Amino acid sequence: MIKRSFIAFIFLAAFVITSHAQYTKENWIISPKISFADYSDKNNWEGYSISKIPPVSFFAEKGVNSFFSAGGFLGYNRDKYTNDTIPQNVMRYSTFMAGAVATIHYAHWIESLSGYSIFLGDFDFYASASFQLAFSKTNEQNFWNSETEDFSNHESNEVNFRIRPILGIRYFLTDRFCMLLEAGKGNPGMITTGVSWFLGN
Repeated sequence: MIKRSFIAFIFLAAFVITSHAQYTKENWIISPKISFADYSDKNNWEGYSISKIPPVSFFAEKGVNSFFSAGGFLGYNRDKYTNDTIPQNVMRYSTFMAGAVATIHYAHWIESLSGYSIFLGDFDFYASASFQLAFSKTNEQNFWNSETEDFSNHESNEVNFRIRPILGIRYFLTDRFCMLLEAGKGNPGMITTGVSWFLGN
């Protein structure tokens, strides 16, 4: 209840405060983010205690001109499942991501084409391409192997390179500070929220 009230307060403040800012060429855009993804849906984890580090990421981009920015990012998430009956049976799944991101900011183009800027002046609409190098690790301890009919251990690592999209919107609370909402697999989770600071001249 407290969390919902806090989120409602933040969104209310976002629409009450009018700063009439928009993306412009800046030195850096710093964005810590958190994503929403429930990886436990991949298996039936009934009888397990679940511990998670939610998908978190940190993006840093430099504004190149009035419509384009580029930079890099780091991301991480981890799921841990401990058997309530056999505490030695622990399953850990983690992913570390690093890569580059390129972003096109197009709110001002919407303004120019529509001639309408009452609300757009406070928003940054953008589309990004995320170039990801993802390191996934699996560590399964003392699980029942139906093929060998015995308890087994399994550990593996996987590295993938992929290009993923992000569609996002920022709302400026001040000339330098924004809230953001994003969708797309360019982040560690499909739906992402966070904040951005614009640092520069």
